[in-house]
Amino acid sequence: MKEILRLFSEHGTFVQPEVVDYITSKEDPQGFVSLLLKELKEYPLVLTLSDVKAVEELLTVDQETTTQMDEEKPDSSETVEENNNLLCSEKQKTNEEEVDSSPDNLITLESPSSWKPLAREYEPEIKVLKDVTGRSTCEGSTDDFIKLFRSRYNTIKRMFQSQRRAVTNSIPLDKIKKQYLKEVHLVGIVSSVHTTSKGHMIIEIEDENGTATLLVPNSERQLLQQAQEVVVDEVVSITGAISRNGDLVVVKNLAFPDIQITHEKHFAEVPLYAAFLGDIHMGSKMFLSDEWNMMIKWLNGNVGNKRQRDVAGKIKYLVVPGDTVDGIGIYPNQEKELYIKDIYKQYEELAKQFQLIPDHISIIIQPGNHDAVRPAEPQPAFEKELQDLFSGKDVYFAGNPCYFSLHGVEVLSYHGLSLLDFATNIPTLKYNKPVDIMKIALRKRHLAPIYGGYTPLAPEHMDYMVIDRIPDIFVTGHVHLSFIGEYRGVTLVNASSWQAQTSYQKMLNFIPDPAKLPIVDLKSGNATTMDFTNSIP
Repeated sequence: MKEILRLFSEHGTFVQPEVVDYITSKEDPQGFVSLLLKELKEYPLVLTLSDVKAVEELLTVDQETTTQMDEEKPDSSETVEENNNLLCSEKQKTNEEEVDSSPDNLITLESPSSWKPLAREYEPEIKVLKDVTGRSTCEGSTDDFIKLFRSRYNTIKRMFQSQRRAVTNSIPLDKIKKQYLKEVHLVGIVSSVHTTSKGHMIIEIEDENGTATLLVPNSERQLLQQAQEVVVDEVVSITGAISRNGDLVVVKNLAFPDIQITHEKHFAEVPLYAAFLGDIHMGSKMFLSDEWNMMIKWLNGNVGNKRQRDVAGKIKYLVVPGDTVDGIGIYPNQEKELYIKDIYKQYEELAKQFQLIPDHISIIIQPGNHDAVRPAEPQPAFEKELQDLFSGKDVYFAGNPCYFSLHGVEVLSYHGLSLLDFATNIPTLKYNKPVDIMKIALRKRHLAPIYGGYTPLAPEHMDYMVIDRIPDIFVTGHVHLSFIGEYRGVTLVNASSWQAQTSYQKMLNFIPDPAKLPIVDLKSGNATTMDFTNSIP
């Protein structure tokens, strides 16, 4: 069995378990594989049982034809042997030419001569606006964590002050009891949230100087509903009244920093598109090779109606927000679902696939929790050793998260690991509705406020997870779903995936929505999705 797998592996082709079983049932498995490899005109990423049987049927037809030719010729052993040798020699020569003319396990592409993609006429304009790559300073010390939370507190406090005049008069928490004011304005980091037996909410906040206990009465239903969205370690602003003995602040108004309703949205001056290629998971047995190949053909103008080909021709950028490969040891028993068990080879295969993307498309690649970078966020870009695999293509490597602009349109791209933290801590949110979670993140102006949850956070001296710029496009991945939405003028995109349901997802009763490609028109801001789950003529 190992020898069989090795033969296929040399051609970069993965083999389904039922294919291995079928081959080993033959009298001469290795001989059958050799014939099979000679007859394959293209080496697919994943060899299915139907592929094998189709080739086997062709072999049978060839054998019957050869036999018929032998019977029609003079009964001379020398002539028969000579003709058979000639036939084998020609077939071998043809097969060698076919193998040499197409890369291992890659589809053969040739864009139609009549297809002239508009994006080819424009040079890329990519500017990185905020990225931890090359700027990491943390060592994991207590002082690093102090600097991280100070950065978060001061940055978001300035947001509140720019939005609300009253907040400019907020007082330090250690002076609450000394002010003797009927009403106070406070800004603090949430240290704990809990509900009393009578249904009141108690929120503890702190700043650099002290702490305060906030009470949200159960009689204030609208305020209580708003307080349900409060999570630990986020920065909030409140207006309240100090209780008689000064140990509580009764909340009258609770505010999140949020984004402005009337912020200036940027549009490109050129008719170009950006597409979002989420969660590829190269190396997984569940990788959707047929759908992927269909997308590659579409990007090259080989398939689609006139309108679809026109859209493909305007795509100038492919944004890949993390989980480019499946990695190793990410979830229980993952190794059983890997076709490529070496993570470096997973990246090699990804790089080969990216060679098929047209040269006029620029690619922006970020890491995710499955990738070979540090797990703590913010994550820096891939190391040079991995970047070098993608040489020859116009590829930009960025950290996670990253702010960048495409022809002036600002994009906040984040893999999205913290979506699970938000969903498990806010009762109104659901993990399979990422757009709702993305709206909450914008309201809180923070991608991952909760320390100690599902999302590991690195104590950088500047909090790179703060949403200190209002993007035009906010994209996430991670949850393997395809959604497009909008919040106060910001286009929201969750970027689907290219992996079918894993055993781990099945155990969690999670159903992915793969093989979708969200696309945003940078000139108009309109968004749409190409669906590759169905064949495109």
